[in-house]
Amino acid sequence: MKESQQSQSQAMPLRRVKQQLAMAFGLSGLVMATFFTVACAKDDTSAQTQGVSKTEPAKVVLKDGPAIEFRGTLSGDVLDLTPMEDETFTPEAKHFMATGENPYRGNEEEIKKGYTIFSTACSGCHGHLAEGKLGPALADDYWTYPKNETDKGIFETIYGGAAGMMGPQQGRMTVDEILHVIAWIRHQAEENLKNGGAAPHG
Repeated sequence: MKESQQSQSQAMPLRRVKQQLAMAFGLSGLVMATFFTVACAKDDTSAQTQGVSKTEPAKVVLKDGPAIEFRGTLSGDVLDLTPMEDETFTPEAKHFMATGENPYRGNEEEIKKGYTIFSTACSGCHGHLAEGKLGPALADDYWTYPKNETDKGIFETIYGGAAGMMGPQQGRMTVDEILHVIAWIRHQAEENLKNGGAAPHG
């Protein structure tokens, strides 16, 4: 009788220990499952955020105000930015004229438009991929005019003209069209540097 009571009293703590261990593992399992669920959700959210940032261009806060001074590359004279007939300055053009910053840079949709304009208005002299032809290459790291390293500088060269056959595009291309072309040229140069040679235009 005493032996059976002793074995029962020993079995009771052992049963309790097993129950406590089961509860502990169950609770820790629940904690681990919750942790992994939250971690995976964070990874998924960050992946979605990265996917959005790749497809959507960064929002540029467009500014408006008096135009800064633009000067011809050859003459040094102040350029007249009066809109040509039927030209209405876009908010992006106004922003550029007030700041010298091209809001189309890095915007994939606008870059594609820039290539379309470039291919009809500029590729005859500068090559299909801006690799140079009758006119110099535009998508490498060398500039005939060092000021063309800036968007303001290359705009002045396109708008006011350069040496040789490069006449002023004032009155031929709108400010907005020139900004699109510049955005594509910058994109093409960046791609060339990455790829170590001429990049596809798309």
